[in-house]
Amino acid sequence: MQKDSRIIAAILAADVVEYSRLMAADEPGTLAALKALRATFAGQAAEFGGREFGSVGDSLMAEFPSAVNAVWAALAIQDAVAAANAALPPARRMLLRAGVNLGDVIEEKGGFFGDAVNVAARLQALAKPGGVLISGAVYDQVHAKLEARYVDAGTRQVKNIREPVRSFEVLPPAPPGIGGRIAAAFTGLFSRRILRGALVGVAVGIALGLGLFWRDIPVPATGGNLGAILEPDSTIEGSRTLAVLPFANMTGDAEYDYLGDGMAEELHQKLSRVPGLTVAARRSAFVYKDKSVDVRQIAQALGVNYVVEGTVRRQGGRVRVSASLVERGTGTNVWSNSYESVGDFFSIEDDIGTQVLTALKLVLEARPASAATAGSRDATAYDHYLRGLSHLRKPRSSVNVDAAERWFSQALEEQPDFARAQAGLCRALVERYALDREPAHVTAAESACSRARALDGSAQEVHEALGQLLLATGNPVEAEAAYRKALKLVPASPDLLIGLAETLAAGGKAPEAESTLRRAIAVQPSYAAAHTAYGNFLVAHGRAREAVAAHERATELAPDNPNAFSNLGGAYLYLGEFEKADEAFSRSLAIEPRRGSYSNVGTALYYRGQFAKAAEMFRKAIDLAPSDHRLWGNLADALLFGGLEEEAGPAYRRALELAEGELGVNPRHATNRAQAAYYSTRLGESDRARNHIAIALKEGDRTDSVHYYVALAELGLGDRRTAVAHARRAKELGYPESFLKAAPELAEVRTEI
Repeated sequence: MQKDSRIIAAILAADVVEYSRLMAADEPGTLAALKALRATFAGQAAEFGGREFGSVGDSLMAEFPSAVNAVWAALAIQDAVAAANAALPPARRMLLRAGVNLGDVIEEKGGFFGDAVNVAARLQALAKPGGVLISGAVYDQVHAKLEARYVDAGTRQVKNIREPVRSFEVLPPAPPGIGGRIAAAFTGLFSRRILRGALVGVAVGIALGLGLFWRDIPVPATGGNLGAILEPDSTIEGSRTLAVLPFANMTGDAEYDYLGDGMAEELHQKLSRVPGLTVAARRSAFVYKDKSVDVRQIAQALGVNYVVEGTVRRQGGRVRVSASLVERGTGTNVWSNSYESVGDFFSIEDDIGTQVLTALKLVLEARPASAATAGSRDATAYDHYLRGLSHLRKPRSSVNVDAAERWFSQALEEQPDFARAQAGLCRALVERYALDREPAHVTAAESACSRARALDGSAQEVHEALGQLLLATGNPVEAEAAYRKALKLVPASPDLLIGLAETLAAGGKAPEAESTLRRAIAVQPSYAAAHTAYGNFLVAHGRAREAVAAHERATELAPDNPNAFSNLGGAYLYLGEFEKADEAFSRSLAIEPRRGSYSNVGTALYYRGQFAKAAEMFRKAIDLAPSDHRLWGNLADALLFGGLEEEAGPAYRRALELAEGELGVNPRHATNRAQAAYYSTRLGESDRARNHIAIALKEGDRTDSVHYYVALAELGLGDRRTAVAHARRAKELGYPESFLKAAPELAEVRTEI
């Protein structure tokens, strides 16, 4: 007897709601909408590793090797469908019901058969319009890995299936306080006139491409808006849910904060691997660092039933640790213990993790064999690694990046085969490049990441570092693959989801990027960086008005961070509300002078015609980042239109040198290429400009900022007609009209655009 080709698979089934009614009302329109919906379904399924099969009429099917990915895909598809329906009247909206099941299927000739497929179809039929209904088998696999709202829909007897089927409705948790819409925030160095198409056309992406520093948004500082912190992040079903708080530093010296943070970080990673246990996102828990808040309030706000908390005290080489597992309902300790050791964090972390799980009647999974190199058993190396990691998590600055690089290097001196430290060094060097734009740092980062991958190509930290590096060097496809590998290991990490979204945006996959960013916010609504990243996306796609309220939300979440106010100013700048932008940027400067803040203030002044003051701001930004061509270009423009043409020339020359240096790192950076063309025309180098124009248009023909700078370059070359055509194209692609109207460079053709 021939064996069947059987596999365990997750099946996603979907069906159009009231398809017959839609066809009767508008047959051609409905068919066209169905075709578009099919493309969305197939694309999203493939994006999450699935394969479409057996789709007939208005019924759609896809197979996934992972239940988590199947549910993610279902949510992403429903999100995309909702977005497509937003502009349509209710009677014309095409809605989907979706069901997901996991089980044994027969694979034959590219199709899948069996009860598991049939159950998915039956669940689909029971789902609400626009909803997702999953089986108990799927729920058991995903509820501890995918933070969402799970509503028990009861046990159903479905047609032609012998056993009743447990069912759960799954919903992405909505962020609080923003009128039901996902929040947005724009951040960092606002390079004048580098606009929203750049996120798609520039391979460097959100984090590095425009100086958009989402990592600069930390958790709220002490004294911030505690009311915002205490808003519940999500609704987590099930009893085995916990959060790991940063262990309080009792040493009396803030220098040793890294010990408590590192202890919490490692415990979070260990516990996140345990089936049947849901662990709140690390960043959510870190919001409560140094906050005098009752642990029961914290548990309620985070939607968990247990909290791990503790203290760390270091005296010389001796470390004392106390830890406890607190139950939410009563506030009592389910378990507690104290430890004392000479720098041996490893055994302490392992024992705490084991004891917590014992109290919860769970078992810690064995470490992968590779952990010997990915991790460390050298106490000194590990201590240095934790110090480096603590600086890497702080707001991006030269001081913090220098410290991170130094500590990772010292960890590697102690233990050269420490893969996580190599990955940390790679990330620090990429951050360094984002600050000073020196190509040598990319070369060094490539070397560090190569060594990390050789030591342990399976570690989550290695994949994350590779993703960040590949994105910075213009390889969004490979960066996407790296981030997806990291997410398989830590599926609910908002930072990894943000990184993935950056790669998707850089690769021109706007719908997938938006869906991923929404998921990052759903995982952790109180994490300002997630809002920031989504705000970058919104502004990049012409939705600055939507972003203003969200930027204000970011200032609530990070009231002491200067970039939160830069975000708000950036939105107003895109809207042409320059006075409001100037006010927000000035508040950013008042918190902490940074190159981004200075540049942003200069930008607002420039568009208000205050060229001398703008030049002063740009000079201050250059003092902090002398290798950023955008700052030199901004300064040159301010000098030129301020009547200082002789001073403008050397500034344009320096801008061109630096821009071409960056093109050596990422030759596909279309906006940098178009800017180099513009600088060349200001220097009278026509052939050089034409060469840059040709390549820029080839790489970024659908990028508004590319067409804007090409328009400026063509004006410099004396081709008024072509310049106007490119300016109009920039406008069509979404370049803000407010900028076009205010730009002195376009004064002679403004009425023709």
